[in-house]
Amino acid sequence: MLLLSIVDSALVAINIFNAFVLFAQLHPVESPLKKHLLDRMLRMVSGFHSTNGVFVVLLSLLCTTTWSATRYYQEDDAAMLIRAIISGYSLACTSIFVKLSHQMLKLSIDRLLELEKEVARHDICNFTPPTKSVMDALMTPYKPFISVESTGLERIPSNTPHLFVSNHSLYGIEMPLLVNQLYQYKDTFPRGLADHIHFATLNGPIIRAFGAVDGTKENVDALMEKGESVLVYPGGGHEVLKHSKVPRYELMWKQRVGFARCAIKHGYPILPCACVGTEDMFESVCDIPVGYRGLVAPISVTKPSKLQKVYFWFGAPIETKQYNGEYTRDEYAQEVRDKAKMAIEAGIKELKARQANDPERYTVDQYKSKIRSKFSSSSVSAAVSDDEHSKED
Repeated sequence: MLLLSIVDSALVAINIFNAFVLFAQLHPVESPLKKHLLDRMLRMVSGFHSTNGVFVVLLSLLCTTTWSATRYYQEDDAAMLIRAIISGYSLACTSIFVKLSHQMLKLSIDRLLELEKEVARHDICNFTPPTKSVMDALMTPYKPFISVESTGLERIPSNTPHLFVSNHSLYGIEMPLLVNQLYQYKDTFPRGLADHIHFATLNGPIIRAFGAVDGTKENVDALMEKGESVLVYPGGGHEVLKHSKVPRYELMWKQRVGFARCAIKHGYPILPCACVGTEDMFESVCDIPVGYRGLVAPISVTKPSKLQKVYFWFGAPIETKQYNGEYTRDEYAQEVRDKAKMAIEAGIKELKARQANDPERYTVDQYKSKIRSKFSSSSVSAAVSDDEHSKED
């Protein structure tokens, strides 16, 4: 029994180690944890390689697999069959990881990351957006609760890539809606720039499916060189995880000019966008510090009476070709940033006025209007039918 306990414990330990190696290798290169995971993995693996530990582990797994299989055939013990299968699987996985790690040890961590980023950029540039019907179907969870109204879509020139710059709302609920509006009505699928931290969470695969990429200069260059439209939120995580003391829809850009430099570098026109509606749905409960770049996790609640329409505004393009690609000049970048910021703040103000005077702002009122309209049309149809019967009589 003691021997079996030692064997089982060793199998558990080996598979935990294999799971860590797999996690480190498959972890998205955009994640801020990637370099630390690779560094830790290579340190552990190099220790095994330098002490012949790998040979001992593989030999032990081979012996365990053989011994367990033999015991199963001799005693018809189901537990031994399971042990043989697990140890055989562990042997196969460990052999593969040993080969991979041996190749990885020949390269530096920086070179490994560089190779992964090259592959990621290839995937980014070869991204194919979903069809319009599929994209619209993905919006189905929103439709019973949130309607959308857009202003200024006619200002967006066709067949021209743009850098769409917008305010981010609490929890980032508006991003899929904005992308869908541009895709359905302007045949433009902008590639959203996301913070590194998104790709370290379960949210990563979801936003990647919507075409989002890690917001690095290299990725932006790759997209713009290909002529793709790009969507950026300069406020980033600070606007998504907005502190309850910050006024609703306030821009939190600080002194960021990165998006302006990218636009100037590639001569991209900036298309200012604004969004209002999502932050009015929530009532703050508390803010929990997350210990990352001063961000908090705002805890908010909503109720059916707070659900309402989301409004989008699209402004006139802000040209950048007149700067002749001189993106390193601070005064040019600041000028472009200030123009975009002023336009978006004006758009937010316009949307707030539209929101305040909209009789069907709230979802409840929209449903009431639909019900009244339905009963009204039914009454009219009944009245017409009665008139026709009267004439016949």
